[in-house]
Amino acid sequence: MKRIRSDLIIENGTVLTVDENDSIIERGAIAISDGKIVGVDREDAINGKFSAAKRLDAKGGIIMPGLINTHTHLAMSLLRGIADDVSLDSWLKNYIFPLEEQFMNKDSVYVGSLLSCAEMALSGTTTFCDMYFFEKEVGRAAEKIGMRAVIGEGIVASGKNEEQIWQKKKELTTELMKKFNRSELISIGVKPHSPYTCSRKILQEAKKFSKENGLLYVIHLAETEKEFSDFKKSAEMTPTQYLEKLDVLDNSTLAAHCVWMEDGDLDIFKKHEVKISHCPQSNMKLGSGVAPIVKFLREGIVVSLGTDGAASNNTLDMFSEMKTAALLAKVNNHEPQAFSAKEAVRMATIKGAEALRKENEIGSLEVDKKADVIVVGLDKPHLTPIYDYYSHLVYCANGSDVKTSIVNGGVVMSDRKIKNADLADIIKKANFIATKIKKGAPARTT
Repeated sequence: MKRIRSDLIIENGTVLTVDENDSIIERGAIAISDGKIVGVDREDAINGKFSAAKRLDAKGGIIMPGLINTHTHLAMSLLRGIADDVSLDSWLKNYIFPLEEQFMNKDSVYVGSLLSCAEMALSGTTTFCDMYFFEKEVGRAAEKIGMRAVIGEGIVASGKNEEQIWQKKKELTTELMKKFNRSELISIGVKPHSPYTCSRKILQEAKKFSKENGLLYVIHLAETEKEFSDFKKSAEMTPTQYLEKLDVLDNSTLAAHCVWMEDGDLDIFKKHEVKISHCPQSNMKLGSGVAPIVKFLREGIVVSLGTDGAASNNTLDMFSEMKTAALLAKVNNHEPQAFSAKEAVRMATIKGAEALRKENEIGSLEVDKKADVIVVGLDKPHLTPIYDYYSHLVYCANGSDVKTSIVNGGVVMSDRKIKNADLADIIKKANFIATKIKKGAPARTT
């Protein structure tokens, strides 16, 4: 029988498909053609059916779906460590907002986004969801490195200039839609910052626009006790109840954080099929609290995983985020079986795809899905011996164990080297901008 020609075969590894059966194929391989997966099977079966233009030896490692970071602010990598150990309110008002106003322009956003894309490619993330400014530059950086992304302008609009701000943001979103209309990697979302930084009207206008254009609606929600208590006092309802009253919650809504939630809020999420981006490390670092993800999961709510920005994490390593999510859920529930390693991996892959409405394209290794694949090496002391693949990925591995990252069938990182950009030059430019930021950074108030 004549073999089918493929572009690439990844072989000599254990394939974690993360499909609905959580299939594990030891001595497995996958075949890739035209940016899609065309075969997933045992190595002998793949080689019997497919020939290959190129082959990639996994060297006994784990072949798995690329990780999906559903909430981040890429350019904030330039502010990494600038304002640590302060509350979210102080962090934003006294440090981040002033520095963004002074130093974040299209050039710095591009450099910061390149830096973050490189960091993610090196640590196994292949798709991200970003909310920031100058998002055209974020998309340009993602395409340069070869990353998949859902980008959108962060919207902060309340008070006398809110309508003017919204019109500008709507224009920018329309420009993004036109610019990346034919991109295989970039999708667009509508992204109001939060219920407390956008007026009722703007939240509704943004939702209307997202529905009209079939776009994801992304918002920070119930991140801090202050936000929660302020809404209870001023509106006599929770932030979640407030958004339901505005009719902006549905299955195309992705809510980040969701730390301060009442049981009734969970019912609202379940009713409207709202998705969640859980950001445990950022929430811990800012002292925001612990999201009740075990309750979310028991209610059948889709929970994905995000790092938040590198200014509040302070890395974009999704392996670290998986471990934190698992351990935090266990200690918060006083129950080691409350949350499993397998659930953490699914949260960072297929559930991330569901949160971004891309579960038919990415998130698992299945025929006809996009070839977003990573290879995790196992030839390290901290990964030896191995009895359970999911356990190793969550409790032992870190981003530096990723040997190869492939997006849309193209290799973006191999042997710990970025393929499509000069990493040394990116770091040099980032450090140059940082020298300016350091000189203009506000004095510490705590």
